[in-house]
Amino acid sequence: MSEAILNKAFSTVGKEYGYDSVSAEIVEFKEFKLKWRRSCGWIEFEVSDYLKNAPQNVIEGVARTIFSRISGSSSREYPKNMEEWLTNDEFVKANRSTYLRRSRNLTGSAEGRCRDLTESYNRLVEQNLVPKMDDIVFTWTRGANIKRIGYCSVLMRVIAISSVFDTETIPEFVLDFIVYHEMLHMTRGFDPLGKLHDAEFQADERKYPMKAESEEWLRRLKMHL
Repeated sequence: MSEAILNKAFSTVGKEYGYDSVSAEIVEFKEFKLKWRRSCGWIEFEVSDYLKNAPQNVIEGVARTIFSRISGSSSREYPKNMEEWLTNDEFVKANRSTYLRRSRNLTGSAEGRCRDLTESYNRLVEQNLVPKMDDIVFTWTRGANIKRIGYCSVLMRVIAISSVFDTETIPEFVLDFIVYHEMLHMTRGFDPLGKLHDAEFQADERKYPMKAESEEWLRRLKMHL
């Protein structure tokens, strides 16, 4: 996708919403996102380069959704064809290595000095707490982050855990709980509505056998998910 095609799609839709001047630039963001700034009659977009290989109808759908959000007349949902394109295996194959390269805080390896995240995941699978999913990259963070102790990119199928838990002084079940929490996000899939920790998620989280004990450890460590 060239910026000419991108601009044409956004300009065409923008005129329907009353914008005389619309421009769109492809930017190398780490995450998949779009940013914009606007004033009376004009608007400028920065669009993730993860969309660079998207078909024309997907780009037009994105533009229409974003303008609809800006006008306050729509939900946060993306078009169905865009969700299907973002969540297919080809998108992951084309973009995950780029995502990991841009994520400089990640080691890119599940094996740490003391703990192996793959072993943690396998324990959860053996307990039938999570399904077997072969195409997930587990990785430690390079720094011992105490504010963001775990996160996942559903689109890139990457789960990252803070290296503060790569130690034998914190029980395995605490690490497993953090991996379980992130796996719940992964199994729920792409969530453009941003429901994240809704009642259904919290109910699933309570299925972890040692949830209370894990949360007590996190409180003592002054951390939380």
